[in-house]
Amino acid sequence: MTRFHPISRRAALALAVGGLALLAAPHAALAQSAAEPIRIGVLASLSGSGGAYGAGMADAAKKAAEFINAEAGGVLNGRKLEIVIEDDESNPTVGVAATHKLLEVSKVSAIVGVWSSAVAMAIKPLTIAKGVPLLMTGSGDEVTQGDNKGLVWRFQATGRDWGQVFARAVAKDGARKVSVLALQTPFTLSIVPPFVNEFKKGGGEILDVVYYNPNQPSYRAEVEKVFAKNPEAVFLPSYLSDLSAVSREVYRGGFKSKIYANSSAADAEGAFIKNVGKAVAEGIHHVQSIPPKDSTAYKTFASRAGIAPNTLAIFPSNVWDEISVLALAIEKSGSADPKVFSKSILQVTSGIGTKVENPVDGLKALRAGKAVAYSGAGSQFTFTPTGDQLNREFGHFVIRNGVNELVDVLK
Repeated sequence: MTRFHPISRRAALALAVGGLALLAAPHAALAQSAAEPIRIGVLASLSGSGGAYGAGMADAAKKAAEFINAEAGGVLNGRKLEIVIEDDESNPTVGVAATHKLLEVSKVSAIVGVWSSAVAMAIKPLTIAKGVPLLMTGSGDEVTQGDNKGLVWRFQATGRDWGQVFARAVAKDGARKVSVLALQTPFTLSIVPPFVNEFKKGGGEILDVVYYNPNQPSYRAEVEKVFAKNPEAVFLPSYLSDLSAVSREVYRGGFKSKIYANSSAADAEGAFIKNVGKAVAEGIHHVQSIPPKDSTAYKTFASRAGIAPNTLAIFPSNVWDEISVLALAIEKSGSADPKVFSKSILQVTSGIGTKVENPVDGLKALRAGKAVAYSGAGSQFTFTPTGDQLNREFGHFVIRNGVNELVDVLK
């Protein structure tokens, strides 16, 4: 016969509490998981050829996350955004190692930043294989080509657009005989053919197209070959370090052809003028896609990121937009799963909805059941389905007496 033994009230209470604890444990674990921060990786060029920009880009990501966390309570009913920063050293090999760390150790849900097109090309297969969105600022056309599974988004003008705008800027200044002296990288290789085609289409003549390699010990031979023909202008897409060396060679040689370079080299947050001095920098033209500085979106970014008034923070404003778009896509989709929320990126940027110029207003609108269309601080863009931005504006600058002066705005 089975004999039942009575238990004390205290023991019964203990068993009841223990049973409730066991029942509650899985739910508590789920609640803790749901409250965990959503990590976003920032792959920034804190050193190397893009070193002038990396710190500003990383800081913009942090300031955007702080704004969203503090003013909107994060995303998905209280989950905070956490920024994890790695230095790619503007180097594809280093970028691949840093990406492995972000994906496999930090377990990030997206990667932003990525100033170098060469780095973007190297890490793209890794992010696509993991199903993680890559929001980057490189201009090389190849980055958005091919089947990217809807995971690669460019927050910058394409090299093709940049090349065409450069050609129009040079022609508008009256030059008809032009040469090209270009650094050999994915970024510049995507710019040169559109420049040549657009310039010829307008009736101009290309005298020479000469490429040089990164980190050459000397650029004298290339400079003498190109500038000795006395072109009216020389298109010089480059990075900061080599443009500095080439410009010194041009100055020493006494050549008078106008130089047209990309602002990421000829400005570089003031580093170019500091590198070469006012005399060498005098009269150099440069062109860059620019943020809409008079927009509410840019003013909000500048205020929150501590950007000085009337300063065009080009790459930091793009990264601010990258974090903003991710937050809106996560909220819109109702999920922190990258494979799910990546499908909402196009919806919150290029769909039909209420125009919002900062992520906090956008999150509040989404929570109120409204559709939104984000208008950015870096550009008031729309996306193509393949991840390229439309409607970017370009600033044409000239260095005069050690100061960058905006002389024209182009599309």
